Amino acid sequence: MSEIINLKNNDELNVFIEAAKAGAVFAYPTEAVYGLGCNINNKDSIKKILKIKKRDVSKGLIIISDNLEKVRELIDDNYFKLFVENNSDAIPTTWLCPASNNILDEITGGNKKVGIRITKHEVSRILCKCLEFPIISTSANISGQKPITNFSDCVSVFGEKVDYIIEGNIGENKKPSRIVDLLSKEILREGG
Repeated sequence: MSEIINLKNNDELNVFIEAAKAGAVFAYPTEAVYGLGCNINNKDSIKKILKIKKRDVSKGLIIISDNLEKVRELIDDNYFKLFVENNSDAIPTTWLCPASNNILDEITGGNKKVGIRITKHEVSRILCKCLEFPIISTSANISGQKPITNFSDCVSVFGEKVDYIIEGNIGENKKPSRIVDLLSKEILREGG
């Protein structure tokens, strides 16, 4: 069974931080749904998330962070300034950016682009800040099914599948973040 983590409990938080750095997979609230996450540099953890979700690796995964500097090395140097300029939007937006060579293929789906969002959601920001690295953010659901939007459903569905579940509320958005191609500005997924 997953350990439940209250971010206001320093002892629980410290145990979680060390486990996440070592490769733990966790569920946590985001702007609109519960997400599944892990350290972006842990290939085994990423593969575990893909297996839990029954997600095709070619679809890629989103990365979130609490600040721009933490994702600098993930974006092709030629486009980081453009990414910074476009991150003033009030709407939660995941930008599909040209990827650097520092990203695992399991994240990009073998493509040359990566989805990155600078989150404003309180719990997600606290997680990224405490962990000191960006994290995977993919909806907590089995591929093709409706994403989970509350803590109790997350525990019942993922309690035996992830190492930790972070307590907290999702944001007020009705749909997951919109996804926009950084270069073409094409909206690939409407957000809410």
